[in-house]
Amino acid sequence: MEEKLLDFTYAKIKKLAIHFVGNQAQEEGYEVAQNILTDFPEDLNVTLLNIFLENFKTDDYFHFAHETSLDFNEVYTYSQNIFADPSHFLEDTFNILKHLYSVSTHPNIKSGDLWVFEIEGLVIDGEMCSGLGVFKVENKEVYLKNNFNGKEFAISYEKGITGADLDKGCLILNAEAEKGGKVLVLSKLTKNDSIYWKDRFLSVERTADNKFLTENFVELCTDYIKQKEESLLEKSEFVKAANEYLQEEANIQMDSFTEKALQDPIKQAEFKTVVENFEQENNLHFPAEFEVDEERAEKLNKKVRKTLKLGKNITLTIKDLENLDEADFVQGYDNDRGRNYMIIYYDE
Repeated sequence: MEEKLLDFTYAKIKKLAIHFVGNQAQEEGYEVAQNILTDFPEDLNVTLLNIFLENFKTDDYFHFAHETSLDFNEVYTYSQNIFADPSHFLEDTFNILKHLYSVSTHPNIKSGDLWVFEIEGLVIDGEMCSGLGVFKVENKEVYLKNNFNGKEFAISYEKGITGADLDKGCLILNAEAEKGGKVLVLSKLTKNDSIYWKDRFLSVERTADNKFLTENFVELCTDYIKQKEESLLEKSEFVKAANEYLQEEANIQMDSFTEKALQDPIKQAEFKTVVENFEQENNLHFPAEFEVDEERAEKLNKKVRKTLKLGKNITLTIKDLENLDEADFVQGYDNDRGRNYMIIYYDE
């Protein structure tokens, strides 16, 4: 059986604090709870974990960052305080609340409840660890209730929380503190919410592990192929060479890949320029060598456009781009007519 990268089967909530945070631009203030909950019956523990952790479906890790020193990253510092001494839990959830309020300055930011959990028994990449869940709940669902006393009935409603609309949350793992920690972030954020939650509040960056590097390598290859829209054969040859390399090699060596995938020195130099532009645009740097993540590598074929536009009205779709044969088609330019042409050979 394949091992789960994220497994919350054995997770148990140890502590919970809930505070209210308003919008600073609207001068709504915040409200601080003076108590914490520590006793969670099994059914309540399962319900809470299902609501708040069910949306962490991926193992795309982030880490805390700061341009000067990690010590100045507020959420990193307060979470490490809690991991080092759990008696700081309530005090540092208050500090997290104040920091969240300080960055809630855009007039469109909604008020909400800040839920902070201390959790044990998390299994991440096969390792057991503890963690801290930090969530901001801005939306609540309306639930209808009906009561029947044997003769008459009445209806009422309440507002409650489901995981469906939960978009601002993170799971801070008690691991790799010296590297900025290991953080999972809910992925349903809009662009503006991402700036507010990930950049301003958490101040996290995507961790450049093998999954991240392979994913971006596939994006890089896709960008290069897009520049070859006019040449079906060049697209086919590059896709075939890239897939062969990813299947045969355990590690990606950027120089070795360039030499094997592109024989022409001019094309090699062109590809290196694409790499440099991609790194600048995405604020990353590919190391000379990194391990292939097979799951991410398999996405290359899915991302490559298997179509070729011929003028304004004709689009050619190729089912198996990788195995395209040069003898299957002829492309050229008709000088007499002043138009491009393509001859396609096929079997019935």
